[in-house]
Amino acid sequence: MHYIVTNNNAYAIDHSGDVLYSADVLDNGTVDWDNAYDIAWEILDEEQREYIAHVAYHLQEIAKLSEEHLEVFVK
Repeated sequence: MHYIVTNNNAYAIDHSGDVLYSADVLDNGTVDWDNAYDIAWEILDEEQREYIAHVAYHLQEIAKLSEEHLEVFVK
């Protein structure tokens, strides 16, 4: 799983790359994945949607880089 932490929230995408999850970051810096939730796009305002879409784009790029990295080193 790939994830990004920003503004006390962690955002992750599933292995298919099309489902975005969020979870709170606890005071000790760990991510509370046990209470992760799907992003409710319908309740977000336009600015929040754009921000989270931007985060999702970067998560997808990170996933692609990780896959490319594995392909280079697998014989």
